[in-house]
Amino acid sequence: MPLTIEDLSNRLGISSSTVSKALNDRPDVARDTKARVLQAARELGYQPSAAARNLRRQRSNKIGLVVTYPVQRVSDFLSELILGMATVAEQAEYNLILYTSMVGSAERIKKLCRSREVDGIIIAWPPRRQETVALSLLLADEDMPHVFLPRRVPHDAISYVAADHRGGARQLTRHLIELGHRRIGFERLPEVYETDYDRHAGYVAALREASMAYDPALVISADSQAADYGWRSFDDFHALNEPPSAILFFTDPLAIRALSHAKARGIHVPQDLSIAGYDGILSSGVTEPALTTVRQPTAAMGELAVQSLLKLIANGSAKAEQHILPVELIARGSTGPKPRA
Repeated sequence: MPLTIEDLSNRLGISSSTVSKALNDRPDVARDTKARVLQAARELGYQPSAAARNLRRQRSNKIGLVVTYPVQRVSDFLSELILGMATVAEQAEYNLILYTSMVGSAERIKKLCRSREVDGIIIAWPPRRQETVALSLLLADEDMPHVFLPRRVPHDAISYVAADHRGGARQLTRHLIELGHRRIGFERLPEVYETDYDRHAGYVAALREASMAYDPALVISADSQAADYGWRSFDDFHALNEPPSAILFFTDPLAIRALSHAKARGIHVPQDLSIAGYDGILSSGVTEPALTTVRQPTAAMGELAVQSLLKLIANGSAKAEQHILPVELIARGSTGPKPRA
C-alpha cells in the first residue's frame, strides 16, 4: 500500500495539515518540523498523489492522441510519430494516452472532453476539411486545446503540423525525370484529402517544369477498401497499352509490396522498372533493392505537435500555429535510368 499523508501524520504525531504544508514547503511551518517531515518522507518512500495534485490544479497532466485512421495501415509511421511526441511530453511531465476507437464518433470525443481525462488532444489523420472544421469547433466549444497532424488543414484558425508533401512529390518526380524517365506513373490516395492533393500538385509541377505533358492515364487512384489494395495499382499500371517505366507509390508499404509483386512477375527493379515510395519508414532501407523514398521528419512532427499543444494548454487564447516541415529525398537502388527500348 502506498504511504499517505495520514500515515506520516500518525508516525510523527503531527496533524495531517501540518504534514501537507511541510511537504509543500509552506512558510508557516517551523523549520525543524519541516525537516522532520521531509526526512521521514524520504526514509519511508513517500510519493505525493498525482491524482490529488492534479485535482487541486484542475489538470490531468495527460495528452490524448486520437488516431482517426486505421492503425494497421500507419503502424510504422505512427510508431515514429509517437516516439517524438512522447519525448516532449515526458520532458514536460505529461503522459501520452492513445485512443484508436473514436473514428467518426463526435459523442465519444465530447465525452472525453467533458471527463477532463486529458488536458489537450492531438488528432492524427484528420478527416476531410468540412468534418475537420466541425470537429475543431466541437473541441473549442468544450474548451479543449487541440492540434491536428500529419495533414495540412486549410483553415486559418486551426493548429496543425504537416510535412511538405507538394515539395516531396516534386523532388521525387524530378529525380525520375533526371534519370531519363518520360512515362512516370503516379498513385493517388484520395481518402487522405489534402495530402493527396498536395502530392499530386507536386507531381504536376515537376512535369510542367520539365515541359512534359500530363497524361491522366498515368495517374491511378488506389482504394484502400478493395480486397486487392496493395497490388491493384501495380497491375493497373502494367495493363496500360504503354506502361510507365517508373512508378511513384503513395506510401512506402505500398511500394514495398510492389517490389515483391514485380519480383514474382519476373520484372527486374530498377533495370526494367523504377519504383519509389513515400514516408521514409525504417523498413524502406532494408528491402531488396533498397527503396527510393521521401523521408518525412516524422519524429520532429510529433515533437512540434506536442510543443504547440502545450502552448495552447498554458494559454487558451494563444493563436493557432501552423507548421509545414521540409522533407528529404532518399535516392536508393529501386530507381535507375530509364530502360533502353
